[in-house]
Amino acid sequence: MSDALELSARQFLSFYPVRVQTVELVGQSANTVFKVTDMEQKRYSLRLHHSKSEGLEGCWTDLPALRSEMMWLDALSAEAGLVVPIPVKNGDGEWVTVAEGLAGTLLEWVEGEQKPFIPHADDAGRIGRMLGLLHRYASGWMPPESFVRPAFVGERIGQALTKLEGLAEAGQVAAEDAVVLQAAGQRAVAMMDTLGRTPDHWGLIHGDAIPCNLLFAAGGCRLIDFGACGFGYYLFDLGWTCPYIHPSFRKQLLEEYAAEFWLPEGHVELLEGFFVAAQLETMNFWLGLPDHGEWLPGHLARLAAREFARYAAGEPFLYGGTPYWE
Repeated sequence: MSDALELSARQFLSFYPVRVQTVELVGQSANTVFKVTDMEQKRYSLRLHHSKSEGLEGCWTDLPALRSEMMWLDALSAEAGLVVPIPVKNGDGEWVTVAEGLAGTLLEWVEGEQKPFIPHADDAGRIGRMLGLLHRYASGWMPPESFVRPAFVGERIGQALTKLEGLAEAGQVAAEDAVVLQAAGQRAVAMMDTLGRTPDHWGLIHGDAIPCNLLFAAGGCRLIDFGACGFGYYLFDLGWTCPYIHPSFRKQLLEEYAAEFWLPEGHVELLEGFFVAAQLETMNFWLGLPDHGEWLPGHLARLAAREFARYAAGEPFLYGGTPYWE
């Protein structure tokens, strides 16, 4: 870790009642994250809200949005029966600290094992149960009037499709792949427009339930990094997760989910649409990463040849096909 980064982290930590022993850089993506250990060996996650991606909009990290994320985590940790990062207030009683124009938040560290993808049925079931508990709690939670988080709506998928069109025109994505991706995306948006925003369909979701944010411990699954949380359809969360779960184990995911929260009629076809929508929504962030040109065209080509092609043609794919890591 550079001296400048450590100095910046320690400057933020000085605002908190924490006797710091060590500060380790974990990484940078949507935020710059540090692992902090205090003199009593308690661990924390310090997030400085500076993104690696130029595609991350300010609506995710402005002060009202960050305070709302902390409100949500505080409620989840107290009432939902889930292990999530618990936010820590600074010496002024605030959840968000601002220094030299940069915002930072401190949360208690969550322990657990990370996996690059989910190749086992039991782990898929643990994820399903955890997401079901999350959505069950969200369906009954009433945010305070000051609560502000973005929403995952069809317009955001439309933004991704417009960017995709530009990539095809620039020769960065094969024209035939772009046609398939556009058709699948438009079908997914049309599907989303038919769903009502009622508490059984719509509420606060995690928005990034992928392996780097899933920790396995004590026979269960724990969710971290709520920086992308917002309002959306509950199936959207499952749509983000499914690409990382082997098709053979997705039934286990949904069975355990349904034991905790309601699945709508026709949920398999709906979930296939949210699989497509989640990949396109995330593309807005991917395109801001400095190295996206090295790997994104190949990823989009695989999607076009597999899940997106079948979805655009009206063919089911959720329980079959080849996962991206094979």
